[in-house]
Amino acid sequence: MFSSLPVDPYSVSPTPTATSQTNMSEERKRDTLVEQFDHAPEAHERLKRVVLISLDKHSADYVFNWAIENFIQPEKDLIILVNVRVVDAPLAPYINPTGFVEELDSGKREESHRLLNEYAHKLHQMNIACKAVAMIGEPKFELVRKATESKADVLIMGSRKMGAVKRTLLGSVSDHCVHNCPCTVVIARPRPDEGKENKRRSIFMRKESSHPATPERGPSPNMINMQQ
Repeated sequence: MFSSLPVDPYSVSPTPTATSQTNMSEERKRDTLVEQFDHAPEAHERLKRVVLISLDKHSADYVFNWAIENFIQPEKDLIILVNVRVVDAPLAPYINPTGFVEELDSGKREESHRLLNEYAHKLHQMNIACKAVAMIGEPKFELVRKATESKADVLIMGSRKMGAVKRTLLGSVSDHCVHNCPCTVVIARPRPDEGKENKRRSIFMRKESSHPATPERGPSPNMINMQQ
């Protein structure tokens, strides 16, 4: 079982004030539980790990497949699928963005829910306990928040192909999560050639005759970068 990184004693959050509690409540209101599939009570009690998987339309397929093939243990894991959507408001000060944002988010919300529903039902068909949560906001901040709130043991995510300049100016979501998540972060990458028959085996590849390997917590940064 993964053990989450210990909290830095020098960066412990202060006691929540009324304002911070209100902000936390507002953040949770922006999370929508799209789907949930539980085991029977006796089986649900045997779940030992919380695996947070970040999905988006560009990386969902290879991130999900990598997690299924190499990492997830159906009898032990609760999977939380998340999709974070960004809604941009008009920049002109004379425009009231309310109606525009609602209309723009309507399409993004439907797309997000369809994506989450698709992969949640795949997990359900495999008899894997899961939740699917749609979120709004800046992905790098929202993923860290959800990992913290859900007490996730690991976050599995994809990596966007950003150039050096754009990465420097905007920052990388995966880089931010690696340095700020309270748990191990696994970055899955797409196979360079899906047609190759001789694929490199992952160090996490499960064998039928043995228990799956899991990375040990160590002094190194909490990132595992996987590429098949």
